[in-house]
Amino acid sequence: MAYIDIIDSTGNNYRYALPADGSVLLIGSGEDCSISLPHIEGLLPRHCTVSLQAEGYVIAAAVEEATLLAESQPTAAAVLVPHAVYNIGSAVLMYDDAETSPAEEIPLAEEPLAEAAEEEAPVRKKKKKARRNSAGPLMNTPVFTEEEGVLHIILRRLYVIAIIALSFLAGLTFRYWMTTGEYLIDELLK
Repeated sequence: MAYIDIIDSTGNNYRYALPADGSVLLIGSGEDCSISLPHIEGLLPRHCTVSLQAEGYVIAAAVEEATLLAESQPTAAAVLVPHAVYNIGSAVLMYDDAETSPAEEIPLAEEPLAEAAEEEAPVRKKKKKARRNSAGPLMNTPVFTEEEGVLHIILRRLYVIAIIALSFLAGLTFRYWMTTGEYLIDELLK
């Protein structure tokens, strides 16, 4: 059975079964709509329709002023594709044509699925998902350098001390030149 999920801006998920008999569903904020969602911002009283056609289920704007985005692209009508994102007003509409068993048959929703799930199932702790690093596999590979020995450690430390001492001497030379106009090296070599 095919169905659509309408997710509002607060995260409530409304699931509606799509009719297979060829009838047209009218979605909007008006009371005369097949799917009336007055709480969704930006939804016109008669916003869009969903109908079964030869290509499959088609979503179309009901009036010219209605905004309908299919995968972030403005459109007047589009064939519904499973798991694609369609925007109607401030809500997101998603289509799924997955077959369900009779025990899992999806009724026409009148309340958010989140509230229904709370009544039926006990509270479960959410699992923390591991963060995926967006860098490639080469950036994730740890690199270790092997110390060559005591001599290597001593030479590296002496190198760092020499660089710091020369930087300090360069700073003193620059300050001496700014205050006197002469070079510090000339004064030290006298």
